[in-house]
Amino acid sequence: MTETFSFFADLSIVIAVASAVGIFFSRFNLPLTVGYILAGLIVGPHFGPTLIKDSQSIRMLSDFGVMFLMFSIGLGFSFRRVRQMGGRVVFPAIWDVLCMVVGGFFVGKVMGWGNLECFLLGLILCDSSTSIAAKTLESLGWLNQRFAANTFAIALIEDVLAILLIAVLNGISGGSSGAAGADFWTTAAVIGKQLGVLALFLVGVTIFGILLVPRLMNFVSKRFGDEIVLMTALGLCFGISCLAQEGLGLSLVVGAFLAGAVVAEAQARRRIERIVRPVTDLFSSVFFVSVGLMIDPRILIDNIGTILFVTFAMILLKLANGLFANILVNEHPKDAFKIGISLGQVAEFSFIIAGIAMNGNMSQRPLYQIAVGVALLCTATNPYLLRSSEKLYAFCARRTGVRLRAVVHAYRSSAVEMSSVRDDEGLTVTAQIRTYLIQIAIALAISAILFGGVYFVTNIPNVAEFLQKLDAFWQPPRLVIPWRGMLCSAAALLVASPALWTIMHLWREMTDYISEHVLVAYEHQFRHIRSFIRLLLRLTGWVGMIIYAVLLCSPFISNIWVLAVVIYGVALVIMCCSKRFKRNYHITHNEIVRAFDVGALPKEDPVNIGEVLAVHTDTIVVPRFAYAENKTLGELNLRGETGAAVISVSIPGAATPIVSPGRDTRLPAGASLVVVGSDSEITRAIDLLTRPNPET
Repeated sequence: MTETFSFFADLSIVIAVASAVGIFFSRFNLPLTVGYILAGLIVGPHFGPTLIKDSQSIRMLSDFGVMFLMFSIGLGFSFRRVRQMGGRVVFPAIWDVLCMVVGGFFVGKVMGWGNLECFLLGLILCDSSTSIAAKTLESLGWLNQRFAANTFAIALIEDVLAILLIAVLNGISGGSSGAAGADFWTTAAVIGKQLGVLALFLVGVTIFGILLVPRLMNFVSKRFGDEIVLMTALGLCFGISCLAQEGLGLSLVVGAFLAGAVVAEAQARRRIERIVRPVTDLFSSVFFVSVGLMIDPRILIDNIGTILFVTFAMILLKLANGLFANILVNEHPKDAFKIGISLGQVAEFSFIIAGIAMNGNMSQRPLYQIAVGVALLCTATNPYLLRSSEKLYAFCARRTGVRLRAVVHAYRSSAVEMSSVRDDEGLTVTAQIRTYLIQIAIALAISAILFGGVYFVTNIPNVAEFLQKLDAFWQPPRLVIPWRGMLCSAAALLVASPALWTIMHLWREMTDYISEHVLVAYEHQFRHIRSFIRLLLRLTGWVGMIIYAVLLCSPFISNIWVLAVVIYGVALVIMCCSKRFKRNYHITHNEIVRAFDVGALPKEDPVNIGEVLAVHTDTIVVPRFAYAENKTLGELNLRGETGAAVISVSIPGAATPIVSPGRDTRLPAGASLVVVGSDSEITRAIDLLTRPNPET
């Protein structure tokens, strides 16, 4: 009974102090995240009298806070929204995460850290906080500006990538490779296994979740009250999280985020968000308070120089990454500059990553304290930087060379042309590049499957016994030659050589295509830049291909120098056979195109009336803040734009539906339309009726 009372007393103190600090921070329009962390510092054991007797119980509640925090982020994530925004947000997010991991690694090297600690620092700095960015933009009244939507989308995708990194890091810290001196290939094997399990879990939960969970949530929300809806949503969150952690050895973070993402596909998402929000807010605040409990002010003071340097480097790297990547996707330089500044703060995942590193004894440095210090400084300075972004951009623009501004202007003009002008085959440049990337991805998958087949054959008992005898066949003095690994690697590379050649051939074609269509209107002025772009892309392709081959051969051989000799020898063989590979590639490509050419099929008589019509009905609900809200069917021109016909319209509050509605029928939020048409026509109708209104 005493332990129970102590637990509730500690929880009461945490909630009371957090609410008091939260009121103060809300009054002065400051980030609540910082307030909750300071509340944990106040009640913690390192600042004044110790008010919390059992901080372990509070940390246990913080695990619930992490799970609910990820569930709420998943509810805000939308597969459709990411697909709609496309490369405008996906590429900057991936670019920022990769560059921040590499940049954080080099920042750690400058400070004299070890390799593993530098890598962990890169992981800590790679993600940006969605909640802090939203709070800052809301306080400035900039939520309706165009760059704000891109900032949120990029931060959400970075959250997804950070979740994947956390899942891998969690698996590594639990394995033998968690020690700082672990063998490189052992670490690579653990990472590969963890990524494979994670990929299967992501694909399985996403596919089956999207098929089943939205239907379940729609059914519950229509027939039951808020209490049952809350219990069902949290039950899915707990169930998928436990499956991720206990069943597959992943993290609770992955399962909670995916649970929120699939629940968000339900039509009742807004109601679910409203019901779940108080629970997630409570436990999320407890999580940030637990972060403050672990802060030692003395360690922060001792490492203040490191914290200041890392913060300054992180803000500059985020600004450079956001500016460069968003200009590449044809954003205005001013908007790209603001996006880079908006992303210049550390996310909540940094505390999770630092905690995993601390619990796994992966670093001897106070990474957790450094992460919290950097987060506090970034959160405190980000609103002022963003408020001064107009002046900072004008200052930087005035000191930018005329030549560089001309290059940016020429690139943006060419990007507009690339997305509008069609080539000889009737495709836009961006569509053709996307086709190349899809073909390269297919070739990469085929080569990986072929390597997997060779690995399976080499593990057959009789074959494995024969290969083991090769290592004892002949060994020169003072050398150990892994004949078995060399033979298996060479065999796998030769078996996959057509696919590997295809990858490089497609990459070379894509680089030539890009260089021919970049800065087209400035042929004579920027011809050297186009040549540099072609050379840079080709070098990137070769380096990426070598790294990919090394990763594929890593199960067979661990000596990197011997592996380099094998790859070089097989590369010479592939170059000698390039003419034959090219001829077979064109034959295979033409056969595939002919097989999928629908226009070449002979016309056949339909078997029944169903094949003639090929139509069905579907129900579409007009959401709030949609483009179609409060518009008439005549204004939308639904039949002319999509081809689908409206059978009836059910208006909220009306006793009976309107059958065969006319052009003057107005569609308020919540109106339910029964439409008839083919699959493509109904898909276009859904996009038209549920598309967000840019004005709202």
